[in-house]
Amino acid sequence: MSIIELSAGLALLASVCSGLQALAVEYGLSNGEFDEDRSPALTAAVVSVAVGVAVFWALLVFRDAPLRDATVVKLLPFALAGLANPAAFRLLYFQSIDRIGARISAAVVSANPAVAALLAVPVLGESLTLGSGIGLLCIVGGGGLLHVTGATAAETTDIIVDELSALNGRDLLAPLAAMGLLAGSFVLVKIGLENYSKPLVATAVGQTAALVAFGVLFAASGPSRHRVRIRDSTALLAFALAGAFVAANWLAWFTALQFGSVVTVAPLSNLYPLIVVIFSYAIARQLPRSPRVIVAIGCIVAGATLMQVT
Repeated sequence: MSIIELSAGLALLASVCSGLQALAVEYGLSNGEFDEDRSPALTAAVVSVAVGVAVFWALLVFRDAPLRDATVVKLLPFALAGLANPAAFRLLYFQSIDRIGARISAAVVSANPAVAALLAVPVLGESLTLGSGIGLLCIVGGGGLLHVTGATAAETTDIIVDELSALNGRDLLAPLAAMGLLAGSFVLVKIGLENYSKPLVATAVGQTAALVAFGVLFAASGPSRHRVRIRDSTALLAFALAGAFVAANWLAWFTALQFGSVVTVAPLSNLYPLIVVIFSYAIARQLPRSPRVIVAIGCIVAGATLMQVT
């Protein structure tokens, strides 16, 4: 397997893990029982980050990874990336899932490859080929098509379209902010890996920075500590499972960035709207009935194919 193929495969694996994470969070938010003064989204963010930190440091201890050559300067980009994603990103994204569902939230956030590519070309000096550019537009366009509002009478029985018709402009603020943070984190990670090419250490530092950020928040705010408390075992298990999925996602896309460019890895690791939609229809035991959803899926698949072959 060539370096490009390995990078693409790892990016696609990251997409699968990210899609499963979104569904696990949605399940916990929908099926858990929370007091009115609690914040399920904040709870999901903290639990999933804590699980990710535990997974990564356990792996580092198990592998006896050397940290002698690590310096503050080398690790700083990963820490900053962790503050953007998963700390701020995860909270905004989970709030969006709680408000408008996993499918639409994932679709909006999936536009981040375009922003990441626009940053990577001038900041990192990466190039965007014609084929990659078309593939990128297909992926972003397909994701965008999934969150176009409105529905025709013939589409009202489609589970995705039912969610789209209930949206308003304010519902998109949280996923749009999450999208920008995620795009910036790709560039920060790539900058860091150019000087310190150890993805496992990098992921551990990023996740730990996010957990420290939450710790500072709770130390400074008693109400925040109160809002994050959870007693429902169903939600807790779902959020912990989401943390395991996001840990796998992070390790996969950090490693993918070690071998590939942001322009290539960002789109392929952001195919999770397609993953979420596929699982959603499978769980509901129905096939897409909306022409719009079918076209969107086709665009995303075509874009992913172009990103791999060009």
